[in-house]
Amino acid sequence: MTKSICIIGAGIGGLTAGAYLAKAGYDVTVLEKATTVGGSAGWYIRKGRMFPTGATIAFGLEENGVLRKIVNELQIELPVNDMLHPMDVILPSGKVSIYKSKESWEKELKLAFPDRSGDVIKFWDELNQLSQDVLGVTESEVSLPIRRLYDLGTLPKFLVKHPDAALRLARFARWTVRDLLKRHNLDSYEPLIHFLDAQLIDAVQTDVSEAALLPSCVALSIYRKGSFTFENGMGQLSKALSDKIVEHGGRVLLKSPVQKVNYDPIQKKWGIESKKCSSLFDIVINNSGISFGPKTSYTDDGEFSWGAFRLDAIVSDEIKKELPKDSSLPFAYQIVPSSSQSTLLNRAHGPVYVTFHNAKGKNGEPINNEVAMTISVHTDLSLWNAYSKEEYKLAKEQLVGEILNEVEHVIPVKEKLKYFEAGSPLTYEKFIGKSGVGGFPLTVKNAIRKPRGVRSKLPQFYIVGEHVFPGPGTLSSCLSGYYAARTIVKEYS
Repeated sequence: MTKSICIIGAGIGGLTAGAYLAKAGYDVTVLEKATTVGGSAGWYIRKGRMFPTGATIAFGLEENGVLRKIVNELQIELPVNDMLHPMDVILPSGKVSIYKSKESWEKELKLAFPDRSGDVIKFWDELNQLSQDVLGVTESEVSLPIRRLYDLGTLPKFLVKHPDAALRLARFARWTVRDLLKRHNLDSYEPLIHFLDAQLIDAVQTDVSEAALLPSCVALSIYRKGSFTFENGMGQLSKALSDKIVEHGGRVLLKSPVQKVNYDPIQKKWGIESKKCSSLFDIVINNSGISFGPKTSYTDDGEFSWGAFRLDAIVSDEIKKELPKDSSLPFAYQIVPSSSQSTLLNRAHGPVYVTFHNAKGKNGEPINNEVAMTISVHTDLSLWNAYSKEEYKLAKEQLVGEILNEVEHVIPVKEKLKYFEAGSPLTYEKFIGKSGVGGFPLTVKNAIRKPRGVRSKLPQFYIVGEHVFPGPGTLSSCLSGYYAARTIVKEYS
């Protein structure tokens, strides 16, 4: 008899799991609160314009890449654009451009860090070597923590074939990025630390002092493997995964927030109640990042999670003249605020992340003479929960002004603004049911010593997404969905 599976949340982790499971013959139902699929790799419509909910760039789509393997196995064909210069990081000390080309990147390192360029390049060479080792392990499809033999994937073969990599990974397993900086006498070199922190806070949710070296080296070097975009953004991949679920007989129900999750120990089934579905299921996968009771989500652990403050805007396409000539859209800036921006730093943390995209209408049609702009920054959740209504409005207005001022120092956007709206963590809570974003920080504890796996402590209940191994980000979420699907197929087929 076919097992029935309910996936709560149509984020890319849940959609990946659902696509694999539907293809394997399971009866899959996906329940999503929003009007579109994708979660942080989706989109929404404001004022007739399409805006990405979060992720804009995909990694792992190079030939033999991890995400490429997933889309090939699911028979998804989407044209992608390989970006050669996707981002500039703006530091108090100057600009660092991110390039795919190794030669261009090393040239940029010499320009950006001229007084320590030799040490910086040696640091980056070792970082790249470790990244290759970690990617080799990732390609072996090992899923942590290891509970069954199949969780190992082909890791034993990889380690036997690459003994040097095995020794390096064992040696550096409990190192932070700061430990590697110390090894190269760079742990007090502020320009490089500012750059690394800007990249890491976005990618692994913490800075060099806490970031686990092994996952961080991949996050810092993955641009040399390639960064990719879809014509209609990351939501195009999410939509393709959703379509695969339906193609194989599954259901994807939008505008259907889950209201109740209850396990019946006699029938050994889960009762799920949502706006559009009330049924019993054999298996549940929680991809929502929301708790429905004890042990149903890793957010129950109470560990720190960031909120996001965000601006969505439409600007004149004259802005393209201000962007680097060797870049294409989307193009991003990571702007490290100056210390003089005391109010901004009191309400926000980490870089101001600005992305320019080709403007599109609600059906994905190109809009002439416009460019879409999204701006986001990390913020402390507790701040926004403590404000009165009047304090909230004032704080929101002030932060918008300070963020735009910070962006204006880099690229003149104010005079080109046609429209914008801002949202705080409370806005996220209203529309997606949670205020925290980005998953847990990839510290040594979370990434190496005690990683959270797809199996929960509840019967027939699994968890996927950014809070699960391998961690934050679209590629990691996809992998968590794949690991959940593999586990379910192995245990229930």
